[in-house]
Amino acid sequence: MDPRLAELLQKTSLYGTLAKYYEHIDPKWHMYFYELHFKYENQLVQHYWMLREQNPNMDNE
Repeated sequence: MDPRLAELLQKTSLYGTLAKYYEHIDPKWHMYFYELHFKYENQLVQHYWMLREQNPNMDNE
């Protein structure tokens, strides 16, 4: 797996989990982690499609 893709997957998952955890506990922390989650989620999608353009058969490997 592409190292940058793996890093973005890890960060997206971590911050999404933390945002969900704080959703009903502390709205300030929920929004803080949700914004990080959203930031890395967008980077993940952009990076994924860039990799797909470079290697259209990427998912079949």
